[in-house]
Amino acid sequence: MKTTSLCTALLAALILVSCKEAPAPVQPVEKSSALAKPIQGATAQAVERDFPRFLRVTGQIAAQSDAVVAADSMGKVVSTSIERGSVVKAGDVLAQLDERQPKLALAEATAAVELAKARLALAKNEQERNKPLAEKKAVADADYQKLLTEVAAREAELAASEARQALAQKTLDDCVIRALFGGVVAERMVDSGEYVRADSPIARVVDLATLRLVLNVPETEVAALVIGQTVEFTTSAFPDRTFIGQLKFLGATMREASRDLVIEAAVENVDGKLRPGFFCDARIRLAMDKAIAVPAEALRIEGARRKAFVIAEDNTISERLVEVGETREGFTEIRRGVKVGESVLIKPSSEAADGLRFQPAA
Repeated sequence: MKTTSLCTALLAALILVSCKEAPAPVQPVEKSSALAKPIQGATAQAVERDFPRFLRVTGQIAAQSDAVVAADSMGKVVSTSIERGSVVKAGDVLAQLDERQPKLALAEATAAVELAKARLALAKNEQERNKPLAEKKAVADADYQKLLTEVAAREAELAASEARQALAQKTLDDCVIRALFGGVVAERMVDSGEYVRADSPIARVVDLATLRLVLNVPETEVAALVIGQTVEFTTSAFPDRTFIGQLKFLGATMREASRDLVIEAAVENVDGKLRPGFFCDARIRLAMDKAIAVPAEALRIEGARRKAFVIAEDNTISERLVEVGETREGFTEIRRGVKVGESVLIKPSSEAADGLRFQPAA
């Protein structure tokens, strides 16, 4: 009896399972309708434009005038009127030496000059007084010649005295150490109370108004150089600014070790931003050439890659990697990837992709 009831229950369960509905199949998710929409925007044609050709080189800034001013005299420093960074003009005082001894030496030399002048005047008077007597043979020729020799000796004595006076005056003048040219004090090397000699360094003065851009040009590019070419350069101190110079000097010989030529460009440092020693990336403008160009806004920048989106004849977008050159007046040179006359999408959005339909903007 129990066996029959168990079988009946199992049979009923099997019937219920077999009668249960099968699960509905999973419907596939429809693709986003945004991808199917056409890309709208403005276009521009690739055209030919003139672009400058540049020779890219490296170098560094040097001062037009950079000198360590020497004392040119000896004595004790009594004052220094400059500090590092002081702006000086030609003739400005850098340091003052003790003038007491040079003044005494000048006074002594001046007295010697006056004494020599008196002796010369006396000798000349004696010679002039005996001249008529010598002409009449009233005075022996030997005695008159002695008078002439005395005058010549006194003249030489006066000249020597005046030279010593000038030397003493120079020694006194050199006690005031002045800048030979205008510039900025890069370093002060003495303090008050120090004793200096004629060759002792006093200060280093650097002229920052006009600088020299020293560049190294490979041997293979030397033939393209001409005096007067424009040099554009940048420095890491001011990465967003381009400075301008003009090629002034070409080296006479190649450097054997590196096989390059050292050239120099003159740079007017009007605002004083540049400093000697700056490393520079420079480019020398050579000539103007025709090249394919598109508006700079037509390029999408993805890291080191540049992309352009060309509108095909069937109004679909062709995504292309392009090789670019110079950018000038809002146009970028295209060296490879786009042909003249092809239309490119301006300001391509992130949705623009290869194969999508294009619809001109209203």
